[in-house]
Amino acid sequence: MPAPEQWGGCAAVARERDESLRGTAARADGWVLIEHRGPWGREPWGSDGPLGRIGVELSRRCKAVGVRPQLVRETHGRRETTDTRRVFLVHSGRRGPWLEQYTIDTVEQVLDLPLEAAAADTPPGLGIGVDQPLYLVCTHGKKDPCCAVFGRPVAAALSRPGGRVWESTHLGGDRFAAGMVALPEGSYYGNLTPANAQAVVDRHDRGQLSLQNYRGRCTDDTAGQIAEHAVRTEYGMTGINDVRPTAATSSDGGKDVVVVTPTGSTHVHVAPSPEAPRRTTCRSEAFATPDHGIASIRPIPAADRA
Repeated sequence: MPAPEQWGGCAAVARERDESLRGTAARADGWVLIEHRGPWGREPWGSDGPLGRIGVELSRRCKAVGVRPQLVRETHGRRETTDTRRVFLVHSGRRGPWLEQYTIDTVEQVLDLPLEAAAADTPPGLGIGVDQPLYLVCTHGKKDPCCAVFGRPVAAALSRPGGRVWESTHLGGDRFAAGMVALPEGSYYGNLTPANAQAVVDRHDRGQLSLQNYRGRCTDDTAGQIAEHAVRTEYGMTGINDVRPTAATSSDGGKDVVVVTPTGSTHVHVAPSPEAPRRTTCRSEAFATPDHGIASIRPIPAADRA
């Protein structure tokens, strides 16, 4: 595997273009993390994937309720396969994110867990509550080689005892490798390196976002993520829960978002700003048109607030 500085894949191109990170977090209401120490393959949830028919059914159930399944493993853990494994159910909703840990003795038992509960505000209370953030670093090289080239050094740099940092299958946004998501609230980060990743994790542990690497929160749509990032940047608000976008409405060819902050509400208009079409992953030959929007911010007078 080549060193990151010698690599010319999609992530290297995005960095050369200085592409914005804002508004690029994948959408999910919750997560199911399944420990799998062996190979993941390119499509882990297909019938030929490492979990076989169990993975197919798991993916179907998760997709039906807006929950994202991930295979995870510890960077320096044992790589042999075993039936006994940890499973985490995670809810990322802004009303009350939560995280529970389970242990299963056979892979079939994962389907007996309350997987759909990860989409709900209230934890099932059947597992062990986890009160510290977990960090997933995408190292899924079979999906996109940039995730291995950039992700594995970051995962190794962050690796520590206690099961808080995990390598993960595809998280979305390969061109922003190394990519990481902080759970339970689902804050996405990108363009991480072994030199900056520890500072990002340390700040997040203290309840603060690193805006230069922040992509958005998985619970918000693209317009909401762009509006949140714009308000945070404009007013220097870095607390994880300082800024909350509300549902976007269509207006003048764009989206209007009311963003709630500790000092009041702000109106943000997000207008389209498409970039030149290009390949945005190493594996796909199809072209995509990145659009990180242009945000116009206007404070809402106190008299006009609901």
